[in-house]
Amino acid sequence: MDRLQSMLYFSRVVALKSFRRAAAELGMSAATVTMHVRRLEQTLGVRLLDRNTRSLKLTEDGVIYLGHCRQVLDDIRQMETLLGSHGKTLRGVLRADVPMILGRRIIAPQLQVFLRQHPQLTLQLTMENRSNDLIGRDWDCAIRIGELPDSSLLARQLGAMRWITCAAPDYLERAGTPQSPEDLARHNCLGFMPVGQRTPAPWQFLRDGKITAMLVHGNLSMDSLDPLLEAAAAGAGIVQVDELAARDLLVQHRLRQVLAGFATDGPPIMLIANSGRQMPAKVRAFGDFVARLLSRPDDPEPARGGGASVSGSR
Repeated sequence: MDRLQSMLYFSRVVALKSFRRAAAELGMSAATVTMHVRRLEQTLGVRLLDRNTRSLKLTEDGVIYLGHCRQVLDDIRQMETLLGSHGKTLRGVLRADVPMILGRRIIAPQLQVFLRQHPQLTLQLTMENRSNDLIGRDWDCAIRIGELPDSSLLARQLGAMRWITCAAPDYLERAGTPQSPEDLARHNCLGFMPVGQRTPAPWQFLRDGKITAMLVHGNLSMDSLDPLLEAAAAGAGIVQVDELAARDLLVQHRLRQVLAGFATDGPPIMLIANSGRQMPAKVRAFGDFVARLLSRPDDPEPARGGGASVSGSR
């Protein structure tokens, strides 16, 4: 049995605190993942996990072994990155995970430009957006929206969200156009539920130079902004979303911005990579590409660089 594979499975079980969730993420049965972890324990002659029907906890030996697993997996990834970026031509595989709203609306339509610039690079792009834990996920980097928790990850800000409010022209013809945030009480507002939550997030508005939050109500909420945008374009109600994500629908006149005077800046958009002295060349190139896509006409030139280790900073 492949020892590295078993170490990867063990690290994901610990990160997700579940054999079942780790198996689902890895695309295999829970029995297979369990077998790998048990074989590790048999080979090492120690118990790595204390587990019962309700909980899973690392033993003292498990804590020590997990640290070594993560170091080994990170060293392998760093070696692959070094070989893939040797010389001026970027080559090899770049594995990146991005939020769906950015991936589908902004990044994917322009990927042919990035791949033409780097013809010897193979891009593997996923849109899971579920974790900041890159160890054991086989990702070189990820893009995340919002402030990062205290972390040893390398991070670089690529841009920032800008919240605008919009609706389909036919909806506005039926329901009227709101002139102030208070008017939204008479409208069907489509809510976005952040990951792990079952209530829609408050909407953000700029008033007298200050950002204020407002709870809105409607008959539809989703945990992904991308299908929520499509629902709004179909006339289901009013939505608040990132300006760049809605750009094509606005240009096509499928959506119309309302409450423009109350639009406000949102959370930062961050590129994160595993800890190290600097971001690998292929990750920096991907970050430069996405930063250009996220830039607006009045923005300064996106900063380039290797990124810095962050502790919850923008």
